[in-house]
Amino acid sequence: MNKALVATQKYFESSMGQTPEYKSWHRLFKREFTAFLTDFMGCSNIQIGKPNHFDISGFFQRPSGQIWYFLISDLRWSKDNMLVRTAESFKDYTGETNQYVALDNEVNFTFAFRNIILNQEKRHLDLV
Repeated sequence: MNKALVATQKYFESSMGQTPEYKSWHRLFKREFTAFLTDFMGCSNIQIGKPNHFDISGFFQRPSGQIWYFLISDLRWSKDNMLVRTAESFKDYTGETNQYVALDNEVNFTFAFRNIILNQEKRHLDLV
């Protein structure tokens, strides 16, 4: 994830359409985030949207069956955090409570992302 997180902090030129820098970043982030979700978090059914307009979003499923939504909004202005929240389905864009993971470095990202996911799963198990 380190290369993708470093690339996220770079300047993205504003444009009416997709820039080469954004497309390159999208490919890198998708590749590294998919590997992170699969290898480190044990996730499956990872669905990341096609390049859009300076953002990235998608869904993934944990081994518990819980579906999660994530979003990094416009990279030109808002690239400090990734929104994550539980979802009822792979079409649920409203989901539950928004939580945020800092995109400042790999250690902080990994720690915060893992804690959000595991704490939410623990809360869910406690309610059942």
